[in-house]
Amino acid sequence: MTAWGQIHDLAPELRQRWAAARVWAAHQAPYLATAVLALDPVVVTGETAAPDLRGFPADPDWHVYIDPDVLAGTELPVIGFWLLHQVTHLLRQHAARFPAKAEAPEHAVPSQTRTPQQQRWNLAGDAEINDDLHAGEVAVPAEAVTPADLALPDGWTAEQYWDALSADSKPQVDCGSGADGQQRPWDCGRPGLSEIGKQMLGRDVARRILEHQKQRGDVPEGWQRWAQDVLEPTVNWRRQLAAAVRRGVADVAGRVDFTYRRPSRRAAAVPDVVLPSLRQPLPQVAMVLDTSGSMSDDMLAQALGEVGGVLRSLGLGRRNLRVICCDAQAYEHQRVLDAREVRLSGGGGTDMGQGLAAAGELRPRPDLVIVLTDGHTPWPSRAPEGVRVVVGLMDSEGRSPDWATTVIVGTDRAAGSW
Repeated sequence: MTAWGQIHDLAPELRQRWAAARVWAAHQAPYLATAVLALDPVVVTGETAAPDLRGFPADPDWHVYIDPDVLAGTELPVIGFWLLHQVTHLLRQHAARFPAKAEAPEHAVPSQTRTPQQQRWNLAGDAEINDDLHAGEVAVPAEAVTPADLALPDGWTAEQYWDALSADSKPQVDCGSGADGQQRPWDCGRPGLSEIGKQMLGRDVARRILEHQKQRGDVPEGWQRWAQDVLEPTVNWRRQLAAAVRRGVADVAGRVDFTYRRPSRRAAAVPDVVLPSLRQPLPQVAMVLDTSGSMSDDMLAQALGEVGGVLRSLGLGRRNLRVICCDAQAYEHQRVLDAREVRLSGGGGTDMGQGLAAAGELRPRPDLVIVLTDGHTPWPSRAPEGVRVVVGLMDSEGRSPDWATTVIVGTDRAAGSW
C-alpha cells in the first residue's frame, strides 16, 4: 500500500539533505534554479517506493517523488543531477511529446511495469537531456545514459533518438510520468502546477538561460535553442509535414472496396449467390527527391530522415516505399527498407514534373507522392490522376502548385525527429 507524505514528515537530517541537494543543483546550473525550486516534493512510503524512485521521478504537474531510503543512500551531487534531469523532462514537455501516447491513454490504470514504448521513449528523452547536463560540477551517474552510451551523436532531439533506437531498448531508471505522461503507481494525484504556471515558469527559465549566456557564455547549445524556441516560437515544420503525410496515408487506409478474390463471410446465408468481401488497401507511397544542383546534401539528408521516420511510425517504411531521384529527368525508382538508404542520382537542372510523371507510371500506382524540393522548378498543371501530393518545400522562396499540400521545411538540426 502506497502512502504519500510531505517533506516535513522526514527526519531532520533527511530534510537538510534534500535542501542541500536542491541548493547544489541550483548553484551548478543557475539558469535552471527557478525550475528546480518549483518541484513539489512528495515522500513515498510503502512497497512500491523502491527501487523505482532511484531517479527521483516527477509527474507532469511538477511533483517529484522521494523514497526516504534512496534519499539517505544517494550522494548529494547524484541527487542534484537527477533534479536537474527531471526538470529538463518537464521543461521540454517529454510527456506531451511521447510518440505512442495515442496507444496508451493518459487515464489508463497505472501499471507496475512499463511498456516497451515507454522504456524506449524514456531512453530517448534521457539521451536528449544528458548531453546538455554538463554545467558546473554536474556529472552523469553510471545508471544514466548519454548519446555516447548508445553510439549515437550528441545534439539530437528525443524523437530522433526514438527513431534510431531499437524497440527493445531499456533504460535503467524510470523517470516517471513526467517523461511519458503515463500514470505510475506512486503518482499522488494531487493538484500541482497549473498550465498557466508551467508556461510562465518555462518563459522565466528561458529568459534566465539567454541572460546567463550573454553574461557567462557557458550555457549548453541545446538549452540555448530551447530558450529561443520558447521566447520566439516558430512553426514546427516537422509536425506539419508529419501531419500532412499521415493525413494522406489515412485517406487511403480508410478506403474500402469489394473484391471477389476472397469469399464473403456472409456467403453461407445465400449459398446460390457469390458475395464479394470488403478489402482495405495498404497505401502505396512514393517519394520524389529533387537532386538538382541547388539542393545541398544536408537538405536532402534531413528531409529523408524526417519523412522516413514518419513512414516507419506508420508501418510503411519496410513495404511500399518507392523513391525516385529527379533533376531535369527522373531516374529509375528504388525500393528501399529505409529512406536514408537511398542512392542519390542527379545534380543537373530541375523539373519535378518529370519526377511526378514517373511516379504516376509506377505499378501499382502510388496513392501518395511526397516531393522534397527547393521549389525552383516548373510544375505540371495538375497532379497525376488519382494521386495525392505532399510537397516538402526546402526553400521558402521556392514555389509549389496549388493542387498540392505544401509544408515549408526548415534546415536546422540533424534528421529524423518525429
